[in-house]
Amino acid sequence: MEEILEKLGLTRGEIKIYLALNKLGETTIGPIGSVSKVSKSKMYDILDKLIDKGLAGYIIKNGARYYTANDPQMLLGYIKKQEEDLGSTKEAITKILPQLLLQRASASQKKVAEIYEGLHGIKAIREELIQTLKSGEKLLVLGAPKVANQKWEGWFLDFHKRRIKRNVSMNIIYNANAREFGAIRKKMKLTNVKYLPNNLISPNWIDIFNDAILLVMILDTPIAFVVRNKELAQSFKSYFEIMWKISEE
Repeated sequence: MEEILEKLGLTRGEIKIYLALNKLGETTIGPIGSVSKVSKSKMYDILDKLIDKGLAGYIIKNGARYYTANDPQMLLGYIKKQEEDLGSTKEAITKILPQLLLQRASASQKKVAEIYEGLHGIKAIREELIQTLKSGEKLLVLGAPKVANQKWEGWFLDFHKRRIKRNVSMNIIYNANAREFGAIRKKMKLTNVKYLPNNLISPNWIDIFNDAILLVMILDTPIAFVVRNKELAQSFKSYFEIMWKISEE
């Protein structure tokens, strides 16, 4: 139950006190502390937050506050309010998005090298870089490792759908031990696949764009390096073409 309530965005303290109130009914601060095991110094602040969220309330009897959990149906009301707030936030973000993208592009022109850590970071930068390719242009991928596909195949397949929809083609050179994944790509539109010779196996891969390269290293915590330099990207393209010629169908 606590895990579900945590998904609503409630803190651990809020959850403990809310459940204590729900169990105790109308009660004073003492029993709440005994059941919730939350320190008294934190309880008043947490109770105020639950009241603000519409999940708790109080009445005053003989000068003392008696707290109570509101009807559990209010949890659905709380969710609805969050959805409404998210909807408003989405509209606001949509309005300022062009300005943010312009600022990001301006800042990116000044940066040469960047580091991204973790899958979310890698996803974000790869999604950003694919947007730099126009319809009819090509993404080059060198050394696609089996381990990456085993870990992230769902994301990769979704990435390919969006890439193909944008009419961006791809030449991809897989490690020799990843033929099962290469076979899937060969059936895709706008996709050409080859394989490195058997003695060339790497846990990393390189994406080559028009003006940047993305090097992804599959470690316990994966890391990606981005270098935004057109001349470097062109030199990697030349290297890719050499590797493409010696790679196997």
